[in-house]
Amino acid sequence: MVASEPLRKAPAQGQLLTGDEPGLNDPASLSLSVKEIRELLSSLERPDVGLLCRLTRDPRMTVRNMAFKALGRKRGRAANEDIFRVNGIRLVAGADEVGRGALAGPLVAAAALFEPGVEIEGVNDSKLLAPELREELYAEIQARALSLSVVFMDSSLVDRWGLQIVNMSALGQALSGLQPRCDVAVCDHFTLTGLAFPVFGIPTADAIFHSVAAASIVAKVERDRVMRAMHRRYPSYNFENNKGYGTSEHWEALDEYGPCELHRLSFRRVADGAGEIKLWEAGDEP
Repeated sequence: MVASEPLRKAPAQGQLLTGDEPGLNDPASLSLSVKEIRELLSSLERPDVGLLCRLTRDPRMTVRNMAFKALGRKRGRAANEDIFRVNGIRLVAGADEVGRGALAGPLVAAAALFEPGVEIEGVNDSKLLAPELREELYAEIQARALSLSVVFMDSSLVDRWGLQIVNMSALGQALSGLQPRCDVAVCDHFTLTGLAFPVFGIPTADAIFHSVAAASIVAKVERDRVMRAMHRRYPSYNFENNKGYGTSEHWEALDEYGPCELHRLSFRRVADGAGEIKLWEAGDEP
């Protein structure tokens, strides 16, 4: 099948399209075959980042692999960010969040911005790093980043607004908090709109781009510190080890003690049939 609109118009000077705009190079609507997509990618003078973002979500593994290869999964993470540096774009930020699936504790989003070419050895998806190494890298990220921004969204906000809205808001606030402001940003998975700069949402971006991986480390370290502090306040749930996630031990503690103020009462099973336990005694607020 021949696509009726295989190429979009070139973006205006200094503009990058995220691939989230309606009707732009959407493989689902164009019904491009794998061969046609391969030919389309090879015909471009430079990588079309918006198109690649869409292709990373294609249901066909072959197409996804082509997109990730073009984004530079096998190159250095800092060098991969050069794909965004066109038409005068220089500062590329990354953002990621931690705690999305936890039963208790805050959702924490972080954004990181580095000068072009800066790469800290060992920076990777935070989930793949030992806690001790994360702490070491966090200190080096703090020392070498041009700017860092961290946002905490507590469980009451998740209960009130819903996880997705809070998640997107946290990422947007983290990116907006960077000084100086970035020219373009990359989020792990989520595409954001409404900011003063384009934001690309790319699955597994924390494994591809240095700034996103660094942001994932910052968010993870910051959240883990909060949960360790909360363990000292409320040891029954063993937050020091489970960090608020749904381990069997955590579920057993919920069954026995019910939820505390750190728990997300809107999450299924967290508050079923249980009365809320006060985290702070009267007059003992922090």
